[in-house]
Amino acid sequence: MKKLTYLFLLASVSFLSCEKEGIEGPNLNDLFGELNIIEEFQIVNDSASFNTESAYFTAKFSKIVDWKISITGVSSGAQKVILGKSNEINATNSLWRGEVTTLPFFKEENCSVLLTFPSHNDTISRSYMISTAKTYGNGSELVVSDFENGFNPNFYDFFQSTCLKKIESGGAGQSDKYLVQEGTCDWDWLIGYVDYYADHWYQQGTLNANPENVYINIMINGDSTLSPTNEANSLFKLEFWEDENQDGYYDLSSEDKYAVEFDVDWNGWKMISYRYSDLILEWNSGGNAIREPNKISNFRTLLLANPESGFAKADVDYIVWSEGSSILNQ
Repeated sequence: MKKLTYLFLLASVSFLSCEKEGIEGPNLNDLFGELNIIEEFQIVNDSASFNTESAYFTAKFSKIVDWKISITGVSSGAQKVILGKSNEINATNSLWRGEVTTLPFFKEENCSVLLTFPSHNDTISRSYMISTAKTYGNGSELVVSDFENGFNPNFYDFFQSTCLKKIESGGAGQSDKYLVQEGTCDWDWLIGYVDYYADHWYQQGTLNANPENVYINIMINGDSTLSPTNEANSLFKLEFWEDENQDGYYDLSSEDKYAVEFDVDWNGWKMISYRYSDLILEWNSGGNAIREPNKISNFRTLLLANPESGFAKADVDYIVWSEGSSILNQ
């Protein structure tokens, strides 16, 4: 009998020793509890100059919850989205330096701010004033054109007689003005092209000689129109002509041209960025086959479309070179 009692006590001790301290898994309150706002949603700083300042948001909730802050420019339509999962919003999880999630860029403007919860119907709204919009770049960027002063007459362009190139105000990707490029050409792939000669870029300077460190960035406003075969109508090409001997003239037989092309298969503004080292050498280039961005004499953009596909559109804004990374990451 004593032996049985001993075994029973030993089993009891073993069972108790196997119990773990604390609670594993999600808190039941976080799963099923009501969502209560313990500290109201606030924006730190009523307005910000994003060249020198930043903003963040604060709030406290009764449980850990998925939340979403949506900031929309009333004038520009730009949008910044901040996502999180916590019972508190603070500077560590909601810092905003004026950057966008969805183009266009923000302006000096009033913004609507919404705090929403994917699993709850609660919505809290606020307003916010941008006194100075964020300027992208690290100080080494060179702007080719932003079209705010119109189309530079020192650039050269050609567009088919049935196609259109013009400067438009309102609805730009950056600031106020942009270049409209659109039309239909049923006899040729070319809709039109523009030559942006380096001597007449908006900002003058010498690009970094290392192609790994140089990025071309261009905003393109796409159109969702599809061809009869359900494909994107618009094809865009970027060409870069290098004046290798620096005589002020590009010679196809002895100097390089690099390029990249892509479908414009989106609707609205999008920033396209390419590192210069990733560009493709054109088959008929006769130079040294060494990528030398510091020797670019001309940057050409071409809008192309299959003659059978109909209408094509790819507006352009804010063409800028950046160093070290693409411009949106600066």
